[in-house]
Amino acid sequence: MDQSKFSHKKLALVVATSALLLSPLASAGGLMVWEIGTPTLGTAGAGWAAMPEDASTAYTNPAGTVWRDDTEIMAAGQLLYGNLDFSDGGESNVPGGDGGNAIEWFPGGGFFAAGRLTDSLGWGFAMAGNMGGVLDYDNGWKGRRFVTETSLIGMSLLPSLSWKASDCLSFGLALNVMGGYYKYESRPRAGLLGGDARLKYDDIDIGYGGNLGVTYKPTTATTLGLVYTSEVDWNFRDDLRLRNFGPLFSQLVSRLNGARTKIDMTVPQTLTLSLQQRLTPRTTLYSNLNWQEWSQFGYIGFEIDNPNQTSATINREYDDSWHGALGVRHLFTSGRLQGWSLSTGVAYDSSIEDLGSRTADLVVDNAWRLGLGARKELCPGLRLDVGYTLVWMGDTKIDQSGGAPFNPRLQGSYDNYALNFFGASVQFEL
Repeated sequence: MDQSKFSHKKLALVVATSALLLSPLASAGGLMVWEIGTPTLGTAGAGWAAMPEDASTAYTNPAGTVWRDDTEIMAAGQLLYGNLDFSDGGESNVPGGDGGNAIEWFPGGGFFAAGRLTDSLGWGFAMAGNMGGVLDYDNGWKGRRFVTETSLIGMSLLPSLSWKASDCLSFGLALNVMGGYYKYESRPRAGLLGGDARLKYDDIDIGYGGNLGVTYKPTTATTLGLVYTSEVDWNFRDDLRLRNFGPLFSQLVSRLNGARTKIDMTVPQTLTLSLQQRLTPRTTLYSNLNWQEWSQFGYIGFEIDNPNQTSATINREYDDSWHGALGVRHLFTSGRLQGWSLSTGVAYDSSIEDLGSRTADLVVDNAWRLGLGARKELCPGLRLDVGYTLVWMGDTKIDQSGGAPFNPRLQGSYDNYALNFFGASVQFEL
């Protein structure tokens, strides 16, 4: 192989493109999750922006914080366990194993507080991990040329104010201070004789955005919520770390190893419309419609600080996603379940990618969700919620190919792809 065929700029482009591979854990249509340990676990997310009686409205819809008589605080926690096992379809060309289960136990949750300053002004504060997750394949698996480990974790802090314009209408505004942690690692081929090299990159950044909310109560039985969340830009910067690439690329890699590398990502804007409708004094219906602009997230910029100053924008050809949810909660006033409210819900999320754009670092498909929950007032001013959500993506196919000179390919499917969220929250009044 003639080393002169591989220009410095071409290798830089290959390495940097590899470093752009993103975190896999997708619970909604993209990377943002509906599950943060709050009572919406029990409705599959239905009613997300139309529950002003929960302190979690400080996160889901800032316009809801003014609808209360006392200060309320909610602490929520959850655990995720996934099933993401690769099954080779027979045309993968890199020897190795199936990668193991890439999504195992992962914690989540949040803290929420809401209250009133005056009769017409409310305040809120929320902190929640709301995006991404961790994927960890075995180092010797068939897809290691593309990824062995990747993380993209977003955590938001949301201070907010709300204003009650009338007895049936309120508006809210929140500042979204969103921290992001990104890590990527893979095992590219070392050279003509094979073997595994190593590519690693990680960094932390903070971006800023805003959430706008509206809460409308035309009757005492009906609550409508509308919330818009703006884009948030992350600019990650770290020294690219390359090892063991072998003699074929030794001179070129020596110029890139340790080079300052910038990766730009945009967390997408979203729009959510929710309904809470009391059907009877004991039964309440919830619903959602949601849109997320993942097509914008697909445009990812990078720049490598080296003598050739390599830079480019990659379009991963993602689609915007759509979500719909319907749920119900019923309070039992007699029998063994007296004092308990049970809930259930079903939702559907469209995928941000198809077979042509799906990669081993971001495994997303159309998803069905089923939620189950239970609630009980433990004593006046103290409420317990527990919930479970199953996210089912079924058999998700993948056929990913790498570029020259070695042209790796990963072809097969992730069978019975599912995510399980177990959570609980406690809300109390001050």
